[in-house]
Amino acid sequence: MPNINTPDSGHNAPDENSGWQWLPYTDATLLATLKHAIRIIDGRIKGFRPCDRAFRALPGGRSFTQVWTDPDVWISFDPKNNGRDFGVTNFVGGKEISVTKFALRMGHWTTAATLVHEMAHVNGAPGGDSHAAEGTLRSCLLSGLEDPNILGAIERVADAARLA
Repeated sequence: MPNINTPDSGHNAPDENSGWQWLPYTDATLLATLKHAIRIIDGRIKGFRPCDRAFRALPGGRSFTQVWTDPDVWISFDPKNNGRDFGVTNFVGGKEISVTKFALRMGHWTTAATLVHEMAHVNGAPGGDSHAAEGTLRSCLLSGLEDPNILGAIERVADAARLA
């Protein structure tokens, strides 16, 4: 499973980028929600063949299980609580994920869906106007949480900032 950025982790997270932050988890309640979401993914989604197949079809070519168990992936915290932002990956193919306070306050199922979506970007799902990352939820036992309006536009902004 991915690493969690906490004050004791010693993780050197990315600097703020396009208004997104990669901060350590300091709120025990939000951290508990994140850990519950991780347990859901470990217990139900990791190793689920349709999810692994959907991830292998992404540009990175790895299964969900391979991406989820990548020891270089980190999950950080973003304090956004604006009702529209759930998470971000530092760039398509990057290994730094940040989950917003809003997503965490929505609960462990929304947080699990956010993590799966962001793992798709880790595995190369494009940003821009693509629905590829969000579309993986259908194959990963989270179809009820798929939002047809969620696109990878935020990833495009993060990529542009990285490449500037």
